[in-house]
Amino acid sequence: MVRSPGLTQARFRYQCEYADMKNKFFYTALASILLLLCVHYLDIPLAMWIAENLGLYAPHLKTSNIPDTLFLMVVLFSSLSWSAYFYLMRSNIHDGRILFFRLIGTVLPLSFVLKILLKWIFGRIDTRLWLAYPNYHDEFHWFAGVGGFQGFPSGHTLVFTPLLMALWQFYPRYRFYYVLLWMILCIALIITEYHFLADVLAGTLIGGVLYKLVLARLGHLALVQNKP
Repeated sequence: MVRSPGLTQARFRYQCEYADMKNKFFYTALASILLLLCVHYLDIPLAMWIAENLGLYAPHLKTSNIPDTLFLMVVLFSSLSWSAYFYLMRSNIHDGRILFFRLIGTVLPLSFVLKILLKWIFGRIDTRLWLAYPNYHDEFHWFAGVGGFQGFPSGHTLVFTPLLMALWQFYPRYRFYYVLLWMILCIALIITEYHFLADVLAGTLIGGVLYKLVLARLGHLALVQNKP
Protein backbone atom coordinates (compact mmCIF):
# COMPACT_ATOMS: atom_id res chain seq x y z
CA MET A 1 0.00 0.00 0.00
CA VAL A 2 1.37 3.39 -1.01
CA ARG A 3 1.27 5.99 1.71
CA SER A 4 -0.17 9.39 1.04
CA PRO A 5 2.54 12.10 0.80
CA GLY A 6 0.36 14.36 2.91
CA LEU A 7 0.09 11.72 5.62
CA THR A 8 3.84 11.16 5.58
CA GLN A 9 4.56 14.88 5.88
CA ALA A 10 2.05 15.25 8.72
CA ARG A 11 3.63 12.35 10.58
CA PHE A 12 7.11 13.78 10.09
CA ARG A 13 5.95 17.19 11.31
CA TYR A 14 4.36 15.58 14.37
CA GLN A 15 7.57 13.69 15.16
CA CYS A 16 9.61 16.90 14.88
CA GLU A 17 7.21 18.82 17.11
CA TYR A 18 7.20 15.99 19.65
CA ALA A 19 11.00 15.84 19.72
CA ASP A 20 11.17 19.63 20.09
CA MET A 21 8.66 19.51 22.96
CA LYS A 22 10.71 16.82 24.71
CA ASN A 23 13.87 18.91 24.38
CA LYS A 24 12.16 22.01 25.77
CA PHE A 25 10.78 20.03 28.70
CA PHE A 26 14.19 18.53 29.44
CA TYR A 27 16.04 21.86 29.42
CA THR A 28 13.31 23.57 31.43
CA ALA A 29 13.45 20.82 34.06
CA LEU A 30 17.25 21.01 34.14
CA ALA A 31 17.15 24.78 34.58
CA SER A 32 14.57 24.44 37.36
CA ILE A 33 16.82 22.01 39.22
CA LEU A 34 19.72 24.43 38.82
CA LEU A 35 17.57 27.22 40.26
CA LEU A 36 16.74 25.14 43.33
CA LEU A 37 20.42 24.36 43.87
CA CYS A 38 21.28 28.05 43.63
CA VAL A 39 18.55 29.06 46.08
CA HIS A 40 19.56 26.50 48.70
CA TYR A 41 23.35 26.26 48.27
CA LEU A 42 24.90 29.03 46.16
CA ASP A 43 23.02 32.32 46.52
CA ILE A 44 23.96 33.20 50.10
CA PRO A 45 27.66 32.19 49.98
CA LEU A 46 28.11 34.02 46.68
CA ALA A 47 26.37 37.19 47.94
CA MET A 48 28.46 37.19 51.10
CA TRP A 49 31.69 36.69 49.16
CA ILE A 50 30.84 39.58 46.82
CA ALA A 51 29.96 41.86 49.75
CA GLU A 52 33.22 41.03 51.50
CA ASN A 53 35.48 41.35 48.46
CA LEU A 54 33.84 44.01 46.28
CA GLY A 55 32.29 46.26 48.93
CA LEU A 56 28.64 46.78 49.82
CA TYR A 57 26.60 47.90 46.78
CA ALA A 58 29.81 48.18 44.71
CA PRO A 59 29.48 52.00 44.60
CA HIS A 60 32.58 52.33 42.45
CA LEU A 61 30.61 50.84 39.53
CA LYS A 62 28.13 53.76 39.57
CA THR A 63 25.07 51.52 39.16
CA SER A 64 22.83 52.73 41.97
CA ASN A 65 19.97 53.75 39.66
CA ILE A 66 19.80 50.85 37.17
CA PRO A 67 16.23 49.74 38.04
CA ASP A 68 14.80 53.23 37.55
CA THR A 69 15.46 53.12 33.80
CA LEU A 70 13.94 49.72 32.98
CA PHE A 71 10.39 50.96 32.44
CA LEU A 72 11.60 53.82 30.24
CA MET A 73 13.68 51.42 28.17
CA VAL A 74 10.71 49.10 27.68
CA VAL A 75 8.52 52.01 26.58
CA LEU A 76 11.22 53.31 24.22
CA PHE A 77 12.03 49.99 22.54
CA SER A 78 8.37 48.99 22.30
CA SER A 79 7.39 52.35 20.78
CA LEU A 80 10.20 52.21 18.24
CA SER A 81 9.31 48.64 17.32
CA TRP A 82 5.63 49.37 16.74
CA SER A 83 6.53 52.52 14.78
CA ALA A 84 8.82 50.48 12.52
CA TYR A 85 6.16 47.77 12.17
CA PHE A 86 3.43 50.17 11.04
CA TYR A 87 5.86 51.96 8.72
CA LEU A 88 6.70 48.69 6.97
CA MET A 89 3.02 47.77 6.75
CA ARG A 90 2.10 51.13 5.19
CA SER A 91 5.01 50.78 2.78
CA ASN A 92 3.73 47.32 1.78
CA ILE A 93 7.02 45.72 2.81
CA HIS A 94 6.47 42.16 3.97
CA ASP A 95 9.62 40.42 5.11
CA GLY A 96 11.18 39.12 8.31
CA ARG A 97 11.35 42.59 9.80
CA ILE A 98 7.57 42.67 10.09
CA LEU A 99 7.58 39.71 12.48
CA PHE A 100 10.70 40.97 14.30
CA PHE A 101 9.30 44.39 15.15
CA ARG A 102 5.88 43.00 16.03
CA LEU A 103 7.56 40.43 18.26
CA ILE A 104 9.65 43.03 20.10
CA GLY A 105 6.70 45.39 20.47
CA THR A 106 4.65 42.60 22.00
CA VAL A 107 7.09 40.66 24.15
CA LEU A 108 8.74 43.60 25.93
CA PRO A 109 5.56 45.01 27.54
CA LEU A 110 4.44 41.48 28.39
CA SER A 111 7.76 40.70 30.04
CA PHE A 112 7.62 43.89 32.10
CA VAL A 113 4.09 43.17 33.34
CA LEU A 114 5.03 39.55 34.04
CA LYS A 115 8.04 40.53 36.12
CA ILE A 116 5.87 42.80 38.30
CA LEU A 117 3.39 39.98 38.85
CA LEU A 118 6.03 37.34 39.59
CA LYS A 119 7.94 39.57 42.00
CA TRP A 120 4.74 40.05 43.97
CA ILE A 121 3.97 36.32 43.93
CA PHE A 122 7.41 35.09 45.01
CA GLY A 123 8.24 37.95 47.40
CA ARG A 124 11.92 37.12 47.75
CA ILE A 125 14.02 39.54 49.76
CA ASP A 126 16.36 41.82 47.80
CA THR A 127 20.04 40.97 48.09
CA ARG A 128 20.98 44.37 49.48
CA LEU A 129 18.27 44.27 52.13
CA TRP A 130 19.35 40.79 53.20
CA LEU A 131 22.98 41.88 53.46
CA ALA A 132 21.93 44.80 55.64
CA TYR A 133 19.65 42.59 57.78
CA PRO A 134 20.96 39.02 57.46
CA ASN A 135 18.54 37.76 60.11
CA TYR A 136 15.72 38.12 57.58
CA HIS A 137 14.58 34.92 55.93
CA ASP A 138 16.47 34.80 52.65
CA GLU A 139 14.04 32.78 50.57
CA PHE A 140 10.42 33.55 49.63
CA HIS A 141 7.48 35.39 51.18
CA TRP A 142 4.60 34.25 49.01
CA PHE A 143 2.21 36.89 47.67
CA ALA A 144 4.00 39.57 49.67
CA GLY A 145 6.35 41.03 47.09
CA VAL A 146 6.40 44.69 48.07
CA GLY A 147 9.15 47.04 49.16
CA GLY A 148 12.38 45.16 49.69
CA PHE A 149 10.82 41.80 48.85
CA GLN A 150 10.89 41.95 45.07
CA GLY A 151 14.13 40.21 44.24
CA PHE A 152 12.88 37.16 42.34
CA PRO A 153 13.04 36.99 39.38
CA SER A 154 15.39 39.60 38.00
CA GLY A 155 13.32 42.04 35.96
CA HIS A 156 16.28 43.06 33.83
CA THR A 157 17.08 39.56 32.64
CA LEU A 158 13.39 38.75 32.18
CA VAL A 159 12.99 41.78 29.90
CA PHE A 160 16.29 41.72 28.04
CA THR A 161 16.47 37.96 27.42
CA PRO A 162 13.57 38.03 24.92
CA LEU A 163 15.08 41.07 23.23
CA LEU A 164 18.47 39.40 22.82
CA MET A 165 16.86 36.14 21.71
CA ALA A 166 14.98 38.00 18.98
CA LEU A 167 18.17 39.66 17.81
CA TRP A 168 19.92 36.28 17.92
CA GLN A 169 17.26 34.71 15.70
CA PHE A 170 16.58 37.49 13.20
CA TYR A 171 20.06 39.07 13.01
CA PRO A 172 22.49 36.18 13.63
CA ARG A 173 25.54 38.01 12.33
CA TYR A 174 26.20 39.61 15.72
CA ARG A 175 25.44 36.67 18.00
CA PHE A 176 28.76 36.97 19.80
CA TYR A 177 27.86 40.48 20.96
CA TYR A 178 24.39 39.40 22.12
CA VAL A 179 25.92 36.73 24.33
CA LEU A 180 28.50 39.22 25.58
CA LEU A 181 25.81 41.76 26.48
CA TRP A 182 23.78 39.11 28.30
CA MET A 183 26.83 37.99 30.28
CA ILE A 184 27.75 41.58 31.21
CA LEU A 185 24.17 42.24 32.36
CA CYS A 186 24.02 39.10 34.51
CA ILE A 187 27.41 39.66 36.10
CA ALA A 188 26.64 43.33 36.77
CA LEU A 189 23.36 42.49 38.51
CA ILE A 190 25.11 39.99 40.77
CA ILE A 191 28.30 41.84 41.65
CA THR A 192 26.43 45.09 42.36
CA GLU A 193 24.24 43.10 44.75
CA TYR A 194 20.96 43.82 43.03
CA HIS A 195 20.17 40.12 42.79
CA PHE A 196 21.09 36.66 43.94
CA LEU A 197 22.34 34.26 41.30
CA ALA A 198 19.02 32.37 41.21
CA ASP A 199 17.12 35.62 40.56
CA VAL A 200 19.17 36.25 37.44
CA LEU A 201 18.88 32.68 36.17
CA ALA A 202 15.12 32.66 36.79
CA GLY A 203 14.67 35.88 34.85
CA THR A 204 16.60 34.39 31.95
CA LEU A 205 14.57 31.17 31.98
CA ILE A 206 11.18 32.89 32.23
CA GLY A 207 12.13 35.45 29.59
CA GLY A 208 13.22 32.68 27.25
CA VAL A 209 9.99 30.73 27.71
CA LEU A 210 7.92 33.88 27.19
CA TYR A 211 9.82 34.64 23.98
CA LYS A 212 9.15 31.17 22.59
CA LEU A 213 5.44 31.39 23.41
CA VAL A 214 4.99 34.82 21.84
CA LEU A 215 7.05 33.86 18.79
CA ALA A 216 4.98 30.72 18.25
CA ARG A 217 1.74 32.68 18.53
CA LEU A 218 2.77 35.54 16.23
CA GLY A 219 4.36 33.14 13.76
CA HIS A 220 1.11 31.18 13.58
CA LEU A 221 -0.91 34.36 13.06
CA ALA A 222 1.46 35.42 10.27
CA LEU A 223 0.95 32.10 8.49
CA VAL A 224 -2.81 32.34 8.80
CA GLN A 225 -2.90 35.94 7.55
CA ASN A 226 -0.69 35.10 4.55
CA LYS A 227 -2.79 32.16 3.39
CA PRO A 228 -4.32 32.74 -0.05
